[in-house]
Amino acid sequence: MHNRSDDPIPTTALWLGTGGLGPFVALSGALWAMAPEYAGTLTFWLTSYGAVILAFVGAVHWGVAMIHPRMRDDDRWLFLAWSTVPALAAWATLLIGARSGLLFLAMSFLVQYAADLALAQRFTLPAWYLRLRHSLTTVVVLSLLLALARLQGN
Repeated sequence: MHNRSDDPIPTTALWLGTGGLGPFVALSGALWAMAPEYAGTLTFWLTSYGAVILAFVGAVHWGVAMIHPRMRDDDRWLFLAWSTVPALAAWATLLIGARSGLLFLAMSFLVQYAADLALAQRFTLPAWYLRLRHSLTTVVVLSLLLALARLQGN
């Protein structure tokens, strides 16, 4: 596997990744557009969806650890163990309340992106993966913070 920074993002990954932003953007926007009495439901939907996606992106580390041919056992242990952290953080997000949950979720996405960068520095991943993750993480975090800003205003 080569690691060229100009490799295009595969169409399927781009479409699925971009499509996955829909609920983040729509629910965050709905919090601003709809009456305050809908805020609880919309926030629950947003944090629930965010929790599922956070667990999903964490699982990438499990997948890489399973199949990377040059990964030593101690590295494999590290990345397998790390892959469970986003799922646990996602679960915690659903338990700590709306405002705290949105902030914790946004921070967790940033930490997961940093973990992806660390993984890519040590092991070859397609260059397009980090470009895609950067863009997706940016929109996700902004959506979560915009939703939090709306709740702070209520």
